[in-house]
Amino acid sequence: MADLPERADLDQLRRKARELLRAAVAGEPEALARLRAVSGRLTLAAAQLAVAREHGLRSWPALRSEVESRRQPAAWQLRADAGRPLAQDIARGRWSFGGAGTIEVEDGELTLGILVAGPEGASLEASLAVAEAVAGARQSRRWAPELRDLTVTDDQGSTFTVRFESGYADSAQRRRFEVACALDPVPDGGRRWLEVQGRDTSVTRLLRSGLVPVRVGGLSPVAGSPAERELRDMAWWILRDYLDKALREGPDLKRRCRDVLARTAGLRDGGLADGASPLPGQVTRLCTALIRQRPPSGLPGGWHSVLNAADRADGPRLHVDLDAALPLADGTAVRLNTLASWPGSWDLYLQAAPGWWIDSTDGKHKRDAMTVFAEDDLGGLYLPNFGGSSSRPGYEQVKLTLRPRLAPGARLLTLTFASQTQQVTAEIPLAP
Repeated sequence: MADLPERADLDQLRRKARELLRAAVAGEPEALARLRAVSGRLTLAAAQLAVAREHGLRSWPALRSEVESRRQPAAWQLRADAGRPLAQDIARGRWSFGGAGTIEVEDGELTLGILVAGPEGASLEASLAVAEAVAGARQSRRWAPELRDLTVTDDQGSTFTVRFESGYADSAQRRRFEVACALDPVPDGGRRWLEVQGRDTSVTRLLRSGLVPVRVGGLSPVAGSPAERELRDMAWWILRDYLDKALREGPDLKRRCRDVLARTAGLRDGGLADGASPLPGQVTRLCTALIRQRPPSGLPGGWHSVLNAADRADGPRLHVDLDAALPLADGTAVRLNTLASWPGSWDLYLQAAPGWWIDSTDGKHKRDAMTVFAEDDLGGLYLPNFGGSSSRPGYEQVKLTLRPRLAPGARLLTLTFASQTQQVTAEIPLAP
């Protein structure tokens, strides 16, 4: 059995498989013996399987995942000493696994997303595509996918069971369902990977996320007057709506733009908006252009970046752990856990204590304890949508989905968390 080089090249391994197949087809005895050890057919898939087995991996997808994990940037690699993870990596409050692909299950094709784990449990997010013939029956809220054919093992020989927890139909794609599953027992932070096998031997691998160094700033007063913050928040509300194609192409966005124009005029006429501030004019130009369906001009660079990136799906796929505590702001403590980027958006997982929501004085409404936005080193702006939360004793586990997609080439993200009176930044490197 040949050892896999630490910096193995996947293209070179593909060439080895093709060369093996050509030699076997030509009747070379050694090549024929190598292929027949794993399959009775002379195919490229059999040659790839032979190459994988000869390097100690059970399948070609497992070999590919192993190569990709070894080629992640060094700053994101799991730190270990002689195969034993450092205590500080295991002791962290949350850890994650990602980077997997798609496997076959009884109800269709299951595309694995991110698995976020902690002492209280492990939750795996995934997307299930079902056949058109059965999509209608799957609309029932009582429906749950069959996951009995999933087998999960790790690099240390442990096995895990997958249990469906919740799911919902994707409003944009009738055949697609977003599902959340629990993994039992919880895989600890010392595992390098989790291999997930479906039916018909389809297999993929979740790789342990590396830890990136987050630079947290100190507390500072929230910038801008109350009127300026309201104008900015209204502009961001419009930009978030613009990223939703259905809203952008329907009447709702224009209606909301008219509401914002009226409120902007009210702030200006009432003397609440600073006459020297460019914000009232910028908000007016944004809304007027969208109502008239014309390209806006004279806006902040970050606003233009959001408009220009609408519908783009060329974001990088990455998953990193953060484990950074922010200073207490107006009674809310936040700890950043994990960042996962996808082609069309990216997700931020965090913990908030005592919770993420604050009740109004009459108890009828709730608001976020923090306003969150992000900027990159290319001038791009990212705006969040609430992606769900779960209450835990003493804190709340929160997911925020930020859009547009993470810009290719961005090397640094700056997150800003602002309470009513205080704000703090956290810088996240996207490259070593």
